[in-house]
Amino acid sequence: MRLLQRSGVCALALVAGTAALQFEPAVLRDLVFDNGSHRMAVGAVRVPLWAAARAQSPETFSLENVRLTFGSTTYEAQRVDFSGVASSRAEVDALLSASSQPLAERLARISAREIRIPELKVRQKVGPETQATVYKNVFLADVLQGRIGQATVGATGVEISDEKTSLTISYGRMAISDVDMPAFARLYETKAVDAASAPLTRIHGAFSIDDIDMVDEQGLSIKIARLAGRDFLARPTRESWTGTTEQFVTLGNRSDDLTEDEQARLLSTLGDFLGAFDIGFIEATGFELKDPSNDGATGRIRRLAYTGATGTQPADARAEGFEVTDKDGSVKIETMSLTGFSLKPTIEALRTTSPDALRDLDPAAMRALLPTLGTLRISGVDIDTLDKDSDAKSPERIKATLKEFEFTADDPFNSVPTNIRVGLQNFAIALPANSQEDGIKDLLALGYATLDLSFMLSAGWDETTSQLTLREVSAKAEDMGSFSLTGVLGNVGKDVFDPDTAVATVALVDARAKSLELTVQNTGLFDRFLAQTAEEQKTTPEALRRSYGTIAAVAIPSMLGNSEQAKTLSQAVARFIAKPGRLTISAEAKEPGGLGVADLIGLTEPAAALEKLNITAKVE
Repeated sequence: MRLLQRSGVCALALVAGTAALQFEPAVLRDLVFDNGSHRMAVGAVRVPLWAAARAQSPETFSLENVRLTFGSTTYEAQRVDFSGVASSRAEVDALLSASSQPLAERLARISAREIRIPELKVRQKVGPETQATVYKNVFLADVLQGRIGQATVGATGVEISDEKTSLTISYGRMAISDVDMPAFARLYETKAVDAASAPLTRIHGAFSIDDIDMVDEQGLSIKIARLAGRDFLARPTRESWTGTTEQFVTLGNRSDDLTEDEQARLLSTLGDFLGAFDIGFIEATGFELKDPSNDGATGRIRRLAYTGATGTQPADARAEGFEVTDKDGSVKIETMSLTGFSLKPTIEALRTTSPDALRDLDPAAMRALLPTLGTLRISGVDIDTLDKDSDAKSPERIKATLKEFEFTADDPFNSVPTNIRVGLQNFAIALPANSQEDGIKDLLALGYATLDLSFMLSAGWDETTSQLTLREVSAKAEDMGSFSLTGVLGNVGKDVFDPDTAVATVALVDARAKSLELTVQNTGLFDRFLAQTAEEQKTTPEALRRSYGTIAAVAIPSMLGNSEQAKTLSQAVARFIAKPGRLTISAEAKEPGGLGVADLIGLTEPAAALEKLNITAKVE
C-alpha cells in the first residue's frame, strides 16, 4: 500500500494545480473545494503579473499552503510550483465545476511540463496506527492528461506508530515512471459490479528506491540497499478501494470479538481485495538486519525477488544469499524459491462464496480454499551452531549441510494436487562422537562419522488413463546403500479425489496394482555389518555370507511355497547376500487389468498371491 501512497503524492500535485488554473488575479486566498469524497484547501494562488494582465490561463503559477484530504489520508505542502501548463481554459473550467464528475475524469484534464514540491507531508490513519511521511524535493515531469512520465523524490522520512510500538523509516532517492493517475483515482472511487471480470490496469511502470533504513523502538534495524520493480497492476473492488479499506479498519479494530457473520464478511472482502492487484516484478538487494536485543544477531539476504505470472511464465518468488549469525554460530541458505504457486483458487473461493457458506464450510468448500503450491526449492544449506538443547557442560556443535530440498504439489483436480514430488538431496550431518543414542552409537561403531542421506518420492495421476504412477520412491545413504521402488496402479478414477471420504475410499479400494519394481543396492553398509559381526562371532565375512545366503535360499520357499516365482525370488536374494551388489525384482500382474483388493481377500497363503504375478529378478 505504501507504493500506492507514493502514487498519491503525484495525485496531490495534479489535483492541487487545478485550483489555480481558472483564476486570473495575481493572488487569490483561502480556496476550498469539497466534493464529498475528497477535500482540498489552498491558502494562496500566485500567478505571474503578465498572465493576470492578459486575463488568460498562465503557463506558470504557484500554490501555497495546500491541503488535500482523501479518506483517512491528508497531504500538505507549503508550496507547489507548476510550469509549462498546457490545459486549455475550457478544460480548466470543467475541472472545478460544480458537477459530480469523478476525480479520475478531472485528473485526465491536467497537462503540464513540470510540477515541483519542495516538501510534502502525508499523514495516514489506519485503525490504531498512524503513519507520518515527509517527502523532500518532489518532481513530476511530462504530465499529459493526468499521466506522469517521470516522478522523483529526493529523500523521504516515515514514522509509523501506535499505542505500543513505533517504527522509523528513511529512503534515499525514489523514482517512478508512467504513473496513470486517473486509473489510480478510479480504484478508490469506483465500485466494481463484477470485480473478477474487470481487467487489471497498469497503474505505473518501473520504480526504484535507494538506501532504505528502518529502525524500531527496541533498536532492531533493517537496511535495504535498493528496492526496484515494474508494472503495478490493479482493478477496483466491490466496494471500491476506499470502501474496502474502511471495512478492514472497522472490522480489524474488533478482530477479537467479531461475530460469525462479520468474520465471513471480512474473509470475503479479503478475497476480493487480494485479487484486485498484482505486480510484474519487484526485487530488494543488499538486505541487512541487526537485532541488539538477541545477542547481537544479524541477518543478510543478498536478493529478494518476485516475478508475477504471465501467459507463459509461472509466478516465482525467491530469496538468495540468506544468512543468520549469532554468538553460537550461523545458518546459511544459498537459494529459496517458490515457482508456479497461485492464490487464485483461494481468492476466487473467498470472493464467490457467500458469507453464510463461509460460516459453515463443507469439505468441498474447504478444498476450494486451498492454493496451488507449485514447486518449493531450498538449496545450499549450511548449518554450524551449538547444540542448545544439550544438557552437557560442553555441548557439541551441530554441523549439517543440504544440497537441495524440493517439494512439488500442482496440477490440482478437485483442489487436490495430482502431481507430487518430494526430494531431499545430500543432507549431510556430522554424528556426535559422544552420543548415547542407540542408532547413532551403532553407526559410530560401524565407522561412520557423518550421515549423508538422499530421498525421493514422485507420483502422478493421469485422468485419461485412470492410472496412478509411482514414478519413484527411493532412499540413498552415501557409503551405505540405496533402494528404489516404482509401480503403476490402474482403475484409479476421479472419484478417488471426491470430497466425500466415503466415496473416495470406495474408489481407492477399486484400484488395481499392475506392476511393481524394487531395486536394492549395497555400497558399503552390508560389508561393514558383516565385518563387525564376523569379528564378534570370531569368524570371517565370507563365511557369514555363505551362511546367510543358504538361510535365504531355504527360508523364502518355505514361507512362499515352491512355485517358480518363489524359487526365482529366493535364488536372487541368496546370490545378492553372497555377493552384495545390485538386486532388481520386478512383479507384474498376470491379469491385464491388474491385481485388486478383491483378488487378495480370498487368499489364505502368500504362495497363492505369487501365482497371480509374473516375477523376474536379477543380481548385478
